[in-house]
Amino acid sequence: MFIYEKVFFILLIIAFAYTLKRGGIFKEEHALPFINYVIYFALPFTIFKNLRFLEIGKEVLGVVLIAWGAIFLSILFAFLFGKFLKLEEKTLRAFLLVSSFGNTAFMGYPFLYALEGNEGLKYAILYDQLGSFLMVITLGLFLAIGKFDLKELILFPPFIALVLSFLLHGVRFPQFFEHSVEIISGSLIPVILFSLGLRLNFTDMKSDYRTLFSALFIKMFLVPLLILVFLKIFGLTSLPYRVALIESAMPPMVFAGVLALKYELDFRLAFSAITLGIVISLFTVPVFRILL
Repeated sequence: MFIYEKVFFILLIIAFAYTLKRGGIFKEEHALPFINYVIYFALPFTIFKNLRFLEIGKEVLGVVLIAWGAIFLSILFAFLFGKFLKLEEKTLRAFLLVSSFGNTAFMGYPFLYALEGNEGLKYAILYDQLGSFLMVITLGLFLAIGKFDLKELILFPPFIALVLSFLLHGVRFPQFFEHSVEIISGSLIPVILFSLGLRLNFTDMKSDYRTLFSALFIKMFLVPLLILVFLKIFGLTSLPYRVALIESAMPPMVFAGVLALKYELDFRLAFSAITLGIVISLFTVPVFRILL
């Protein structure tokens, strides 16, 4: 199947949700219950289902290290670009957030499921939970407000599911429970995409375009390209590394916009980058998959 045909359902569900919102059937604020459904219900069960039987080896460690490396590289380039652009502090902090932290869950999971199936989704969860989420809840908060929040990390339901998955590694439960987990986890991808479609708002596109496109260039082109070159040089083309590359090319994380809004940074830049990044990723992410 042609690679863009595999990801067509992503565009289809987002477009349907956006159309229903524009038609007045749903409102943008209706996205929140769907997002809460994902975070507090479907995602923890999906993590529990996929990671309990994942063999821990050097490739798993490689995925996490690439996630961390991508974030640190992005922060470095974003800081240099920000200084070159002479951004004021609030804009620079928002610029650092959207340039460095990718939408590895709400866009990453559907992409990896489409391109690599359930096996790809397992590594995507690792990249997201031990890479992106762990970094944004620590380093991201530090960039936004200058402090860490360990409590928020420990009490985050998907992180609790991650810990339980490792503690109960290889443990099988009664069939009725396993079947229930399978059904619940099956709802994850469509609900994620539907919530994104409801959240999509092109009126958010209000920002200095030079700053906006610099952030997207760093997050979605420059750093993934460097990771691609690294993987090519060392011949790392197996599934976990393909997942890591694809996740590194994700658009800016929605939570980066939440942080920018909450801590009175340049939220217009953040939301512009998030919205435009989602659209661009539908065309660019499969290209990185083809190149590796």
